[in-house]
Amino acid sequence: MPLTVFRGLAALLTLLTLSGCAFHETPYVMYEGTPELSSTTVFVALDDNQPEYTVIGTRLIDGKEPSCWQVGCPIWVRLLPGTHKFVVRFATGFESAPPLIKYWQTDVKIEVKDMMPRHVYVARYKRTTEGLTVLVEDLGENPEFGVWIGLKGVNRKYHRVSF
Repeated sequence: MPLTVFRGLAALLTLLTLSGCAFHETPYVMYEGTPELSSTTVFVALDDNQPEYTVIGTRLIDGKEPSCWQVGCPIWVRLLPGTHKFVVRFATGFESAPPLIKYWQTDVKIEVKDMMPRHVYVARYKRTTEGLTVLVEDLGENPEFGVWIGLKGVNRKYHRVSF
């Protein structure tokens, strides 16, 4: 199989893993009870400035695992306000080297202090020779923000955060 075809299949498999899951359409809920949405906050692990073949997911939120084994690690989560700790998996640089697929991956610990209700916090990633730097941007109260889910030209759709 030519190398470019293999790379395309590997990238497609990665994208399908992320794109076919309806659970990403709204932030994954990481609290108990039924508080008003207006009293919650949202953390987004998916940086829309990353290259096309970057896979990002939240593996731990305050020491608790989301259902990664069932539906994949969430790209955004809804929480109650306060300080929260996240472990985010970042993978990029996918290459095919038959019979393997090579990529660079790291888990990053992120702490966001004093998350406020109706605010969206987006992790911004920068890969350097020393590793990965992460800055978290507070987009403010009730921003116009959402994520694109799906494959371009097939089923790609914008999902806006709501409070």
